[in-house]
Amino acid sequence: MTNTHFYWFAPTNGDGEFLGTEKPQRPANLETITQVAQAAEDAGFEGILIPTGVPYLDSWAVGSAIVHHTKKIRPLVAFRPGFISPTVASKLAATLDQFSDGRLLVNVVTGGSQTELAKDGDYTEHGERYERTGEFLDVIKKTWQEDSVTHKGEFFETTDATLFPPLKQQAGIPIYFGGSSDIAKEIAAEHADVFLQWGEPVARIGEQIQDVKARAKKYGRTLEYGIRLHIVVRDTEEEAWAAAHHIISQIDTDVQQSIQQIKSGSDSVAQQRMTEIAAKTDRFDKYSWTGIGKVRKGAGTAIVGTPDQVKEALDDYVNVGITHFVLSGFPHAEEATRFGKDVLPKFNPVTV
Repeated sequence: MTNTHFYWFAPTNGDGEFLGTEKPQRPANLETITQVAQAAEDAGFEGILIPTGVPYLDSWAVGSAIVHHTKKIRPLVAFRPGFISPTVASKLAATLDQFSDGRLLVNVVTGGSQTELAKDGDYTEHGERYERTGEFLDVIKKTWQEDSVTHKGEFFETTDATLFPPLKQQAGIPIYFGGSSDIAKEIAAEHADVFLQWGEPVARIGEQIQDVKARAKKYGRTLEYGIRLHIVVRDTEEEAWAAAHHIISQIDTDVQQSIQQIKSGSDSVAQQRMTEIAAKTDRFDKYSWTGIGKVRKGAGTAIVGTPDQVKEALDDYVNVGITHFVLSGFPHAEEATRFGKDVLPKFNPVTV
């Protein structure tokens, strides 16, 4: 049986049963986020993704909070290499790795919307951003592996850099990385441990996996592969689709226009592909739905159906090479519990 890994999502810009409202029903505060993390841990999720960018809370601070309010769930901390030096990021990661007793995972996010990146003062074009990311990953991995690092490159320079504290995970902190452009896939092949994609049709996911596998072979490396999806699961198919449409039933026009502006200003190949899928159809494959993409940047695909249908749809991704699922539902605490009860045991049965 394929060893599958399941992660939930920390809603660090607010939460609720509706998407696209002017204000979230539940604020992005410590109480909301720790409730979600604890619910995901209790439900049996291995990890929890903490997003980065606009308009989310700082992912490192949230990761630390989650570590100190849970016992075993692994924070998957997303961060952008353009806003921090590799040696500083290495120290942040090593500190949280120690505090969490080796639970930390990191998701390096190059960033795909020039509109959004400009809000934080980054005006670097697409190709150069990824070149910077490649050099960043080269340096940060060396700080985890070597006693002292001296580096002089195009974007970063350091002399006799040493790491304190040492990593708890002596083999290094697992790096999750995504991107659909050629340069993104090349960087993933050379540096990443898990290559992440958004919820495209199964056939296209399989094609990208084969592409990255071939690239990784050049470096003598083997990667694992993951996907970011939303889940709407109910006892009946009719209830599931009613719940799905309920999520987008209160969209505020101004909020939707703001999201569309960010997406239209994106030079991310993955975002462009997500937008194209949503423009063509509401549904694809067996149980996939693009409705969430109407009011959400990034991952816009949901799997909608009964527990058996959701299992079937996820299995289709497993069959093309996916072993890591980063999931979310609205609201997040309740839906983590539901998935943990209705679907997760179908993948990881509890043995007595």
